[in-house]
Amino acid sequence: MKNILAKILGVSGQVWNFYAPLLRALFVTGASALLPIALDVVGNLAQTDKSGSEKREEAVGILKQAAVRQGLSVTESIIRFTVESAVQRMRI
Repeated sequence: MKNILAKILGVSGQVWNFYAPLLRALFVTGASALLPIALDVVGNLAQTDKSGSEKREEAVGILKQAAVRQGLSVTESIIRFTVESAVQRMRI
């Protein structure tokens, strides 16, 4: 799997082997720190009359603020992933 991703991204195996653990650690740190907040936010927004996309955008905004308050430097894609993870967990 790593070799396929390395080829798709156009990086050598050695570069991938160096950066992959760092990227994984950053991703897990950000998502795991924000997931409890996302679960709470998604649960509260589920009770509103807003559309699904409006709820998601509001949740993303709230999580961005929470990340700043906690001193986390996370990308919007990680925040959106965290929101989607919370939505899926709420559906179970």
